[in-house]
Amino acid sequence: MTHPAPTTDLDRYVSFIGLDCDGKAERFVDTLRECLSSGDAEDPFWRYFCAKLDGERGPAHDALYHIHANLNPLREMLLRVDRPQLIELLETLEHECC
Repeated sequence: MTHPAPTTDLDRYVSFIGLDCDGKAERFVDTLRECLSSGDAEDPFWRYFCAKLDGERGPAHDALYHIHANLNPLREMLLRVDRPQLIELLETLEHECC
């Protein structure tokens, strides 16, 4: 099987090769956990989302799946807890990988 030649313009509609979507999703979740480990951890959606990520609710899936399945609730939560830098990371992940 041959892969497309590397280009400077990576495009998910052509190929996910080189986009490192799983790595970006894991880094986003790690950053999210660090930022919300304090008082924001009481947000009801955050508790629900963590349970999904940790496999405590429903089937186990990777971080990218859970992010993709919860884009709008994640964005709303990040607005509630005033984390614009994380909203920017989420939007980049959405644009590049979801």
